[in-house]
Amino acid sequence: MTDGNNNLILFISGVPSAGKTTISYELLREIDYFRIVQETDILREILRGYNTYLSQEVSEILSDLTEPAPHTELLSYERAKIQCTIMKKSIIEIVKRQNRKCIPTIICGVHIIPEILYNNIPGNNIKYVNLYFDCEEDLYSHLRIRNHDKYGKKSVSFLFEMNSELQDNFSFMQSKNPSTFISINVGKLTIKETVTAIIDFLQQQQSIC
Repeated sequence: MTDGNNNLILFISGVPSAGKTTISYELLREIDYFRIVQETDILREILRGYNTYLSQEVSEILSDLTEPAPHTELLSYERAKIQCTIMKKSIIEIVKRQNRKCIPTIICGVHIIPEILYNNIPGNNIKYVNLYFDCEEDLYSHLRIRNHDKYGKKSVSFLFEMNSELQDNFSFMQSKNPSTFISINVGKLTIKETVTAIIDFLQQQQSIC
């Protein structure tokens, strides 16, 4: 799959350790016409146009967003929605730019909250993937592999709650529009299996060639 002729925008959401970045780059290996936009790219877009406003109105959240390691704070679902709302205008500008240039793009990050973005970014070329866990044990297993020292047992229940709220809202949107949303339980899947599930979904929706 090397000949892309569309401007697909693929949002990938999920809690830390769900594999958003890893899956994005594995998709890039399989579908090499994709480009990847990560949270750092969105932050640069925010700071380019809204630095004064952010520093005056939401300085605390700006500090959170611009930490060298954005995941040092465990986000609640409500906090993630607030941060996505702040990032929304810049995400919209990125999508417009990529559409204008006809560049198929993956946008991933813990601050990608579909319920905030869906009604504000129209287009049949927009697809959403949520990577989730259906049990705390699988989440903890992935967290330990990612960073054993950073994520202890106390983190698991907090992150699993965010994971569950994100998935509950995502499932509701998916039930209304199954051609736009796909949720994948990554707890026991390999990276290859997850990538295959996403590619199968995109092919079924004729989003890629």
